[in-house]
Amino acid sequence: METESKSKFIRELPVETQKILNNIAYPVNRNDIVGQAKKSGAIPDILRGLGVLPDRQYNSAEDAAEELHIIYMGIPA
Repeated sequence: METESKSKFIRELPVETQKILNNIAYPVNRNDIVGQAKKSGAIPDILRGLGVLPDRQYNSAEDAAEELHIIYMGIPA
């Protein structure tokens, strides 16, 4: 069930952010995610959004998406 609840976070993100997170080889850190976003030509709003991620290791797209959800929406229920 945890995977199912985490996967909903990725679906809530802008499509461009979903594509970036889904096309990265994990594990990565924030700088890797932002670097991949820059390489893919992400718009400044997407780069800013990913830049607020805490500097830690992310093990999956869902892991990063959950962190973004916490930042922008608060702790998931």
